[in-house]
Amino acid sequence: MIDSHGHPVAEGGGPLDLSSINVQLAATADERAERARSSPSRLSHEILSVRLATYLDCEVEEVGEARGRASTDWPGYVRGLFADAGIHGVVLDPGWKLEATTAQAERFSELIGCPVRPILRLEPLIDQMIQDGAGAQEVFFAVQEAVRQAPASGYRGFKTIIAYRTGLKVDPESNLERAQRSLDETRGLPPRRRGKALRDLILRSALGWAAEMGMPFQIHSGFGDSEIRLSEANPLLLEELLQTPEGSAATVVLIHGSYPWHEELAFLTLARPNVYAEISEFNLYTVGTVAQRLEQILDFAPTARVLCGTDGHGHPETYWFGAHVLREAWATVRRRWADQGARSSWLEDVERDIMERNTARLYGF
Repeated sequence: MIDSHGHPVAEGGGPLDLSSINVQLAATADERAERARSSPSRLSHEILSVRLATYLDCEVEEVGEARGRASTDWPGYVRGLFADAGIHGVVLDPGWKLEATTAQAERFSELIGCPVRPILRLEPLIDQMIQDGAGAQEVFFAVQEAVRQAPASGYRGFKTIIAYRTGLKVDPESNLERAQRSLDETRGLPPRRRGKALRDLILRSALGWAAEMGMPFQIHSGFGDSEIRLSEANPLLLEELLQTPEGSAATVVLIHGSYPWHEELAFLTLARPNVYAEISEFNLYTVGTVAQRLEQILDFAPTARVLCGTDGHGHPETYWFGAHVLREAWATVRRRWADQGARSSWLEDVERDIMERNTARLYGF
């Protein structure tokens, strides 16, 4: 499997707090205590605990400490997890900090023992410049320069989390005048919520720049951690943008299965030949129904434009768990389709496409 979307993990081992594998962010001690109290009641926490106990050969209650002992040789432990999950390549978003670079991807590749293809996230630069008081034109041209320089720095694609900022309802008519006004009129808001017209203008333009360079562009859609405003993350909100020259020319990858709008995602993938569906993250947190959602996407979307990943982050176990859950979900779907008459050779091609070949083709593995 080539993992179509992931993030860096810790650079060292130790005991594992399973409650930290959670969409609920926790900045304070009280929030962390509440998360630790409620986390064991989630199915995903239970299944991960049981499976890790089997992998570490310990009791469920001993997983945290057993992981600490097993991870004394951190590179060996991490590589063992990736090998057991069958992951032999990762498309990596190095992170949310402005100083995130392809050097992190190189270190990550060394840690996991397989190739990594980094992508450039746009928001760290945009957010920092807005916070520093830059004007719309300055921000716009700085992002343009960063995008233009990305291939020389080793990046293989781009990513936006505008869904976390001002939402996916992008106005394709935004221009620099509106962009500056959107900054001026939102001075009292946090930087992440400022400059909607500026962010809209940058996204439409960046899609065009990416198309010119032949590089894929990931757009976060659907759920994420607890900071997202989910109502602003429906992929159907992108329809106006996708009809622009830039939006129809770029290779657009809608990530995380757009959950809970996975059927809407499947429609967009079918209706627009430049749109790809990337399946990740919900296989970490909604493990009981992954096969159902995977089948609903594959039942409608062209399987030549579906990619499978984990959204592994923070802990290498998230890669390991997400990959296994996804493989098991596909095995369930494959059996159902075989029972309905799909040929074995066709099913084999679908499996290789969604698990490996589609990602390899887009990101140059």
